[in-house]
Amino acid sequence: MRGDRALADAPSAQTRLLGEILRRKEATDGRSPHWDATKSAKTRFRACHIRPKPKRVMVNITFCQDGQMSNKDQIDYWNGPGGEKWVTHADRLDGLLAPFAEAVLAQAQLQSGKSVLDIGCGAGALSLKAAGQVGEMHGVRGVDVSRPLVGLASQRAALSGAPAKFEVADASAYRAPDPIDAVISRFGVMFFEDPVSAFANIRISVRPEGRIVFACWQSLAFNDWARAPLEAAMPLLPAPPTPPPAGAPGPFAFADRDYVSSILSDSGWHGIAVAPWQDNLRLPGNSIAEAAGFMMELGPVARLVKEAGIDLAKVEMALQTSLEPHLQKDGHVYMPAAAWIVSATAS
Repeated sequence: MRGDRALADAPSAQTRLLGEILRRKEATDGRSPHWDATKSAKTRFRACHIRPKPKRVMVNITFCQDGQMSNKDQIDYWNGPGGEKWVTHADRLDGLLAPFAEAVLAQAQLQSGKSVLDIGCGAGALSLKAAGQVGEMHGVRGVDVSRPLVGLASQRAALSGAPAKFEVADASAYRAPDPIDAVISRFGVMFFEDPVSAFANIRISVRPEGRIVFACWQSLAFNDWARAPLEAAMPLLPAPPTPPPAGAPGPFAFADRDYVSSILSDSGWHGIAVAPWQDNLRLPGNSIAEAAGFMMELGPVARLVKEAGIDLAKVEMALQTSLEPHLQKDGHVYMPAAAWIVSATAS
């Protein structure tokens, strides 16, 4: 249903993110990936190397319990301030998420002359890269619920001359006008209210030998870049939220690889593979202050803190302190990130 959302700051996404923090010990069984902070953020697949996770002190936090956002609420949000904010920061976001676009395309192995559908295309970064691989015969079609982001994607395609077309559509109900050879997505498939129904519908548009390849986040426990702002806010907020149900729609809905596999299997896909992707992401900005500012502006923390009546500057200062160990010699902040690169065939 949703577009390319890595740091969704809609209210229900906040509930899910904070709830994920509260239950991350159970989800990870006390373990976390081992990271080499000297590595660059180049895309790579590698097996998880696990070491014991240092214990973290959990503090009470408060949060506005707003329940699940309906399909309509999400569409309204991403056609309002949410979509406009992502348009403003599209270049920085695309830079941050570029390694995942590369990982998806490496697994998809798109061939010239094939037709491609990009689910939750956002501002079109993945679509445009894919268009360069498949050429003009069929090109790439990108769909997203956000009119502002689709508008930017269309502008980018026009300026670059890439064979890509974009339209505002809900992927859970969308039917491509012509059979599709490959479906791709960079964090655009974790927001469906009924994921089995959505993936079954997507499959209808795909040729029997066609494939789907998408990136989705592993647990928040393995994504320090997303968790750090929330943990910085915790000491300043008074009471814990109720964790959402496992698998509830949101950025980390597909953290459990078995759950992802079951969704695809139940919706009729075959040959399902879920491969780990782990590395350090280079955060936008040329200093700790700039990196923290980016995380505060596009993540859920700003809204949380505002609703709680807390000084945002205090949270940002705490976040800057937590980022200091991640500052590298090149002056940039690198933080651990973990995703699944998922693939399957239509039949």
